Amino acid sequence: MTQPTFIPLDFTEYPPDEMQRRAEAFYAELSRRRTVREFSDRPVPRALIETCLLAAGSAPNGANLQPWHFVAVAAPAIKRQIRAAAEAE
Repeated sequence: MTQPTFIPLDFTEYPPDEMQRRAEAFYAELSRRRTVREFSDRPVPRALIETCLLAAGSAPNGANLQPWHFVAVAAPAIKRQIRAAAEAE
């Protein structure tokens, strides 16, 4: 196994009032989250999906090993199979 590459922390310190403003904005954004059980059939641009996956892959994790895999599925038949399998659990 290869050793993970150390990435130094790029830390920006903000004044207390800016930290408070950012914390409140972050909380407001997170408090809007909801469980979604119905989805749109509108296509999502591939570049947007890839950017979202880059963000997800940057989440902190043990030893910075990123132990996850992502798959973007476009085929409706495969999506139906995945949904059926997920609902069967």
